[in-house]
Amino acid sequence: MTRLTDTTLRGRLKEPRAVQSEIVDGAVPGLAVRVGRGPAATWSLVLRVRGEGGVSRRGFAKKGRRYRFTLGNYPEMSLDEARARANEFRSRANAGESPAIALERAAAGRLTVQALSARFLEDYARSKNLRSTRKYEQAIATHIVPHLGDIPVDALDREEVRSLIRHVRVPQPRADTQRGRARGGIEAARRALGVLRLMVGWAIEERLVNREDNPASRMERNLPRKRKGDRVLSLEEMRAVWRAADSGFAFDNHVRLTLLTACRAGEWARARWSWVDLKRGLLTIPADEYKTNRPHVVPLVPEAVAILENSFRGGKGDYVLSTAEGERPIRGLAKFYQTRLPQAIFKQSEAVISPFASHDLRRSVASGIAESLGIGGEPLVRRLLGHADSSVTAIYNRYAYLREMRAALEAWARELTRD
Repeated sequence: MTRLTDTTLRGRLKEPRAVQSEIVDGAVPGLAVRVGRGPAATWSLVLRVRGEGGVSRRGFAKKGRRYRFTLGNYPEMSLDEARARANEFRSRANAGESPAIALERAAAGRLTVQALSARFLEDYARSKNLRSTRKYEQAIATHIVPHLGDIPVDALDREEVRSLIRHVRVPQPRADTQRGRARGGIEAARRALGVLRLMVGWAIEERLVNREDNPASRMERNLPRKRKGDRVLSLEEMRAVWRAADSGFAFDNHVRLTLLTACRAGEWARARWSWVDLKRGLLTIPADEYKTNRPHVVPLVPEAVAILENSFRGGKGDYVLSTAEGERPIRGLAKFYQTRLPQAIFKQSEAVISPFASHDLRRSVASGIAESLGIGGEPLVRRLLGHADSSVTAIYNRYAYLREMRAALEAWARELTRD
């Protein structure tokens, strides 16, 4: 097995990946770098403790169950430091001493926010295969660790949490070499606070810290109240949006497919060709990619099928809407809806439309269909939107009301595309 070097490791970390993977070090048995879809990379060590499995018939100490330890983040913990720590743990295990017990004893009073972050991501978010893991990683790496990383969790107080909120809510421009919007803002502060609250609460439940209060609880009162989305575009506005999104490129196709299906923005952004059945006119979103953790089936009207038939296919990856030959989903939807789409609308019809987000299109389509269905159409709209339904029938009958849903969407498509 190949012995890692810093150059090799940095190169491997730049490789795109869709799922969590391990980069194994051939120098120390059981040592690896675990990498998810986000930027975080953590040192992981797997070992067994001699003697925990009892004694064999010949009198030799057996090794017990497998332990996995998170040693730290790379590059904060260097390759040499990780090997030294791993060899120390292995020496203890070979001597019959469980490193887990030593770590639990040391954790009380000395577990820092940075160390807790690595353990939280490894033992909670990634072990549960949460779709929100990447958002957790981004909030931790961008805001929480840089601001609070060295503070012991049991010493963290509300003033330090308040300082985090003040710091994150002010947008910070990125370096000249980096692309994208400024980091920070009110929503970024809200997310960082939520992740910190969840993380500390998990540490308290797992008894990793000697405290019972969560200093991040109820601190959202220090942020402006989150406004409920209420932007609903008129039919004429949606027709203007439809006409402007006529280039056939990935971002414009995202707009038109959203208008024809009322799907969430992320559902079309992450859509794979394996989900699409053009012959039957269906989009089937798997349970592990859907918000309610249940599969959702969306009828595709002829206009949506035509868009997909004319979309680029046959690249290196499986993503339907991509600017990288299907290898990666489209990125930058928020910026597109805020800037490029309004410009295209004005250029097309000289119409100035009040700002709207991708989710506002979903809400507007649902409102338009509900208006056409009239009284009694709410259950069908709810099913179209894929809102949670805990009934036994909903769990087993995922194709329920497809005919009615298709009829409603076809009527809506005729109304939307009418000149």
